[in-house]
Amino acid sequence: MFPLVVASALGLVILTSTLLVLSNLGVRSPHSLLVGVGAAVSRPLPVDNQTHLYVLDGWGGVHSVGASHPLATSASWPTRDIAYSLALFPDGSGGYVMDGWGGLHPMGSAPAVDSHVYWPGWIGAREIVMAPWSSSLNPAGYLLDADGGIHPFGGATAVTGNAIWQGKGIARALVLTPDSTAQSVTGYTLDGFGGVHPFGGARPVVGAAHWSDDVARGIVLTDGLNGLFVQGYTLDYSGGIHPFGGAPAVQRSALWPNQDMADSLVAWTEAPPGSPGGWVLDRHGDVRAWGSAPALAPSQTWPGWDIARGLAGAGSGGGSTERTILEAQPISDGWGTYYNQRDARWASSSVGAATYPVWQIGCLLSDLAMVYSHFGFRSVSPATIAAHTEWFNGNGAIFNSALKVPGHTTVIVENPGLAWIQAQVSAGHPVVVGMNLPTGSTHFVTLTGLNGPSDFWTDDPWEQNAMHVTFSGDWFDRGPIYEAIAFI
Repeated sequence: MFPLVVASALGLVILTSTLLVLSNLGVRSPHSLLVGVGAAVSRPLPVDNQTHLYVLDGWGGVHSVGASHPLATSASWPTRDIAYSLALFPDGSGGYVMDGWGGLHPMGSAPAVDSHVYWPGWIGAREIVMAPWSSSLNPAGYLLDADGGIHPFGGATAVTGNAIWQGKGIARALVLTPDSTAQSVTGYTLDGFGGVHPFGGARPVVGAAHWSDDVARGIVLTDGLNGLFVQGYTLDYSGGIHPFGGAPAVQRSALWPNQDMADSLVAWTEAPPGSPGGWVLDRHGDVRAWGSAPALAPSQTWPGWDIARGLAGAGSGGGSTERTILEAQPISDGWGTYYNQRDARWASSSVGAATYPVWQIGCLLSDLAMVYSHFGFRSVSPATIAAHTEWFNGNGAIFNSALKVPGHTTVIVENPGLAWIQAQVSAGHPVVVGMNLPTGSTHFVTLTGLNGPSDFWTDDPWEQNAMHVTFSGDWFDRGPIYEAIAFI
């Protein structure tokens, strides 16, 4: 992980002092949101989002936080981490779950809508937000893609002037100014380095934190100072909450130094004037209060999983994607030890003398380590195998001669029949199978037992905590078997 390098604080100190003087020019109207605008726009106060707050998991589940009422959902993916964002209407009665391909799935009172974009070959959708005027009778919102494109759906109109990073995949978050109307939509996108980019004629922000690496994760707007400046906060991946536009510093909810743990950021709609607050979601599903916001308990968490994908309250949206490198997953049972190639303990280790790391090409060597553990060699790990430079060619491919365990026989069969694999597994032999994937790549998993007449229990070195999961299912990394390796 990379250290956080924040832009110079001196300019922020001077700017904040100036803004605090300007704030004495007037007071906040109790029926206006003054964010990036020159005059108040009359609006009723939003609902208190502490009772309309929800967490999305990667399988499509929507989980209430605190006293929030459950919302019915319309889609789920039990074996596929593909739900990336959710957003709610301002009244909190419903909204949408967005999958990584751009599909929208209604929840609560929301009717079905089409995002008008769909990328089945590209996990390109990043986040959705609902428009300030949207409702179940008038659904309208926007979808942010990975390269900065903003796509209207429902009754929303197109936006103009948004930043685009073609092929970079660096867009991280989207927020609309609350004075946006169907005829004039303004807002901001956040890139992974902390850049806050206006669109639709929104005023530029000043004083936003910047980093040299991809660590920015979320953005919120809060009440401005008499419409003169745009004010709010950005979230970094370690839990830091950084003010811009003269917003006051706030007490952080949690901090994970140099770790990618903070997921998304929500501002409390009922925060006292001059004392903002809200909540941060971490990747395990815990909801952490910051600033003036009250502590709230999530209805479900997932310790040891990177599966929480977004936090959203009434009128807001949130989303994220899975990390490449995962926390340690030390799982074992009577069969053996489970090893994940993306485990932080060895994910970045080189495979043999190649320049490729274990997380990228280490599925087969991780399977081999699991087979070693099954036969009692518990000290062998993916790092142990990757360190044997003589077992790999210059591109990191493992030699067949390395696929052996002391005291056991290895049988390699090309294009094996299902009956042969079933016979080996039924006899108690671990079998590693190689598959051709629709993406054109390959993947290896370990079969640990039979699961009925035509399925297997499987240890998958790519999917999180995937010990003794089914071979069948809607997985990303399954395909036709072209090779089987039985250890007898």
